[in-house]
Amino acid sequence: MEVTDSWNEGMTTRKAIFKPFPQAVPDVYTIDHENCKKCGKCQDVCRMNAIDLDMETEVIPITVGSVVIATGHKTFDMDKRPEYAYNRHEDIITQMELARLMGVNGPTNGKLLKPSDGKVPERVVMIQCVGSRDEKPGGRKYCSKVCCMVAIKHANVIKQHYPDTDVIICYTDMRTPGMYEKYYKFAQSNKVRLIRGRPGEVAEKDGIFRVRMEDTFSNEPLEVEADMVVLSTAMEPSDGTIEVSKELDVGLTEELFVKEKHSKIKPVATDVEGIFVCGTAQGPKDITDSIVQANAAASKISELIHGGVELEPFIAKVDNSKCNLCQKCVDICSYKAAFVEENVLKIDPIACNGCGACIAECENNAIDIIGQTDEQLFAMIDGMLINKKPDEKRIIAFLDSVGYVSADNIGINKISVPSSIRIIKVPYMNRVMYKHILHAFDKGADGIIMGEYPYSPLYKKTKEKVLKLKQELANNNINPDKLELFKVYIPYFRGLADKFNNFDQRIKCLDE
Repeated sequence: MEVTDSWNEGMTTRKAIFKPFPQAVPDVYTIDHENCKKCGKCQDVCRMNAIDLDMETEVIPITVGSVVIATGHKTFDMDKRPEYAYNRHEDIITQMELARLMGVNGPTNGKLLKPSDGKVPERVVMIQCVGSRDEKPGGRKYCSKVCCMVAIKHANVIKQHYPDTDVIICYTDMRTPGMYEKYYKFAQSNKVRLIRGRPGEVAEKDGIFRVRMEDTFSNEPLEVEADMVVLSTAMEPSDGTIEVSKELDVGLTEELFVKEKHSKIKPVATDVEGIFVCGTAQGPKDITDSIVQANAAASKISELIHGGVELEPFIAKVDNSKCNLCQKCVDICSYKAAFVEENVLKIDPIACNGCGACIAECENNAIDIIGQTDEQLFAMIDGMLINKKPDEKRIIAFLDSVGYVSADNIGINKISVPSSIRIIKVPYMNRVMYKHILHAFDKGADGIIMGEYPYSPLYKKTKEKVLKLKQELANNNINPDKLELFKVYIPYFRGLADKFNNFDQRIKCLDE
């Protein structure tokens, strides 16, 4: 039984019993069950009786303390760019296919030969940013980061072994950071030609490809002839990355890669405690950066194993005497922290982020937040409004951790804000419920601000919640304009100060 070999990018075939690639770890053979006919011949010749074709697939659950998402990437689907004629001609290939052609263990034993006729190409044209930095439908707006270096590497290898082969790279912007700049200069000295311009199409006539583009330096149209075209395709999030992120409830970026908790402070952590990410599951990167991230993720897990877990004090707790096991909190929990075991609702303190979503769902008031219970929150509100004079304005500002740091920066930089602003720090805006808002107004608050980081996974819910709170206030004859949701950022503390000043002025106008 022979099938297409994915290791050689479909350019060769393999058996249904195979080793994935020569340097595979572990170094063993495997059986492709999708293509195996189960004829039993392998069992007959295996002297070790190591093959059991009747073995059933089994899912074995294991309990772990950490998970690393390392689900890799996939390459751009060339069906989205028919203008490059990729699937219509054998000699239009991708950089990965070129890498296998020039690999010593590849289909041609390292020789650069055209798939169509087995001859060495006289001119190779490489097209950069195929699917990357592309705002057309189906394209990816981001840079895939490694394509320029890969193209230059392959161009240099070709010029080294086939100096008579003309190599042209058509690029948008050549991006070669760090030491790769020398590699770029070496390619230029090695007579690799570079044309700034993205080709519009690749046409074929009489066995010759015509690559049509505009030279953006001279603003003149060009048509370059070639007998091999190589496409530098975009890196895209793999199907496994999207599937695993949904299963583990970790956040995704706009491009559907796994989102880091903080790009500078926690670059391999996700927004779920104990789950880490590395490699191209997090975004386009080369092998070196992938290994660095993998080491960082392993180090973080080692810290958890040997040093334990540092937890924020604000986590949910359950009063099981009030709980009726409706499990609404289990369904709403984005972090999978709430679960039922032996007919008892429990909270995983490692997974819990103290977001308060479960509290909002619980109709029996069976859940509270340690360190910020209802009693403590009511007391803080009372403290902010105590001894308020009749002609004095006081505005309560509920800020999350990001907003609180931003407010700190206001003070450090000695920026003026109204004396009416009184700040209460909460883990998330979900913790602030209508009863707290109403209590603040009953105690004399003139206005209430809710400030949350807009890239928080809960911000969308907060926006919906504020709309409902405004409606509730209107139903209780309280002006809904006295409640406002602000976006807060650590670097933009001056913007937060301006919002405080504007809101204070608004409250004065509403009360006049």
